[in-house]
Amino acid sequence: MAIGQKLEEARNRKGISIREASESTKIRGDYLNSFESGNFDLKLPEVYLRGFIRVYARFLGIDPESAVSDLNIELGIKPNKTNRKNLGTIGSNESGENPRDIKKIQPEGNLSRNSSSLKLVLVLSGGGILLIILFSLILFAFSEGDNSNDATMAAATKSAEVRETLSQTQAITPVEASLIQPENRTLKLAAIGPIDRLIISDEGKSPKVFHEFKNIKTGWETTVPFTESFRCYSSSLENIRFAVDEGVEKQVSGEGAGNFRWNP
Repeated sequence: MAIGQKLEEARNRKGISIREASESTKIRGDYLNSFESGNFDLKLPEVYLRGFIRVYARFLGIDPESAVSDLNIELGIKPNKTNRKNLGTIGSNESGENPRDIKKIQPEGNLSRNSSSLKLVLVLSGGGILLIILFSLILFAFSEGDNSNDATMAAATKSAEVRETLSQTQAITPVEASLIQPENRTLKLAAIGPIDRLIISDEGKSPKVFHEFKNIKTGWETTVPFTESFRCYSSSLENIRFAVDEGVEKQVSGEGAGNFRWNP
């Protein structure tokens, strides 16, 4: 089976489209279409072509080396065969050579030069990688600086907006201010008889604020601040009097222990 047909059938078995395969392998979709159609005349270097086939085959679950071998057949490239001497010939004296001299077939100098060239390539590659990393760090630092500047400008703009809002708020009328912030009031309490326990709850606060008094004697008076409204518990309702904002003193209806509430 041709390599293109193998690739197409493998992709269909996985149930994915050319576009999905292209996004996963990062290989252009038109290249993948050409591979599956058996068209390898893409004016690509053979090393790139083989690399693409390996990546695509591995993605589809096909043995990459087998896929490359099939590609070579498609391209008419014969595999390289290394001619090796017969072991009997190497050990024989038919040519008149001393078997001990066989190790001199490849000069040691060539091996040394090849090793030095490989080391040089590795050093240059490592240096190039370090330069790339350094350049990336410099770009990242400049990018962070730009972001910091952007954040500073945004904070300054926000601060200016807040100041502008506050300056406008200062010009609102008292009626508008009462709608924005709860009104603070005063509650005057007086005892015309003994009260064992008295609790005031500021209903306008969140959380609520409580004021508690115990063992109150006749003639006792106090003033308590509150917001908007309050609720009061007294162990003797008949002995408590109250006035709001220096208003007229009022008597609480009821006797014994109980609650009463005041709303504006």
